[in-house]
Amino acid sequence: MSDYRLNALFWSIGLILAGVILLLFNLQLLAAYEPTVQYVLAGGLALGGLGFMASHLSTRENWWRLIPGWTLLALALMVYLSTLEGIRRPVTAAFLFLGLALAFGHIYLLNRREHWWAIIPGGFMLVVSAVIALSAYVSRAETLGTVLFVGMGLVFFALYLLSERTRQWWALIPGSILVLFGFFVFTLDGGSENVAARWWPALLIIVGAGIGWHTLRRGRTRRERLTVHTAPRSPRTGSISSERGGTGGVLGEYTHPAPGASVEVLPDEETDSRP
Repeated sequence: MSDYRLNALFWSIGLILAGVILLLFNLQLLAAYEPTVQYVLAGGLALGGLGFMASHLSTRENWWRLIPGWTLLALALMVYLSTLEGIRRPVTAAFLFLGLALAFGHIYLLNRREHWWAIIPGGFMLVVSAVIALSAYVSRAETLGTVLFVGMGLVFFALYLLSERTRQWWALIPGSILVLFGFFVFTLDGGSENVAARWWPALLIIVGAGIGWHTLRRGRTRRERLTVHTAPRSPRTGSISSERGGTGGVLGEYTHPAPGASVEVLPDEETDSRP
């Protein structure tokens, strides 16, 4: 059986079993055995996650197996935490997105150059996990919105810092917009007496001035492109002629540098002032 059909069959059996167990829970048919069933379910999810991790170690090119592996481990932890008292449900639910964040972080660490894109979904999942967990203790919607948008903006800044900056410079644009919008959300219900609500547009001035200063600074330090002058062409043959006579010393039709040759610019020698 091919690897593709084996994976599809595994997912089919797993989804059927998960659907049957959840249906029995909803119908209250497992209420008398709920603690035991939860422990068994947590153990089964953990074994499934470890199975995907082991399959990834055997075939490193199948990095996608890290996603269900970390997700199943996070679900196992969620089911186990649901058996404990004193842990709020939003905190338990946050572990699912934390598992997804760990999966994409693991994918990025496998190949930082080619898997740079994993920073975006991994960072977003981490931010969503933090917002869900924070919602168990913070009721102000503006604060949660600020954490969400500022966190997503910081993800783009992290992408710019962790990858090749010359190629991922665009990440600074959505990152700056999301961070500024996050501060704007924080001041929505502040009223006219709130200092932050009144003066937050000053951030736009600071960011604009910083971009302008950086642009002007790069313009001053950028070196002019070196111009390499070649010998004039002969009017008769179109080939390069000698500079002295103009009629003899034809170099030939090939006008490009020789293969492997390099151009070296030497400093100007001091002119001799003697007569």
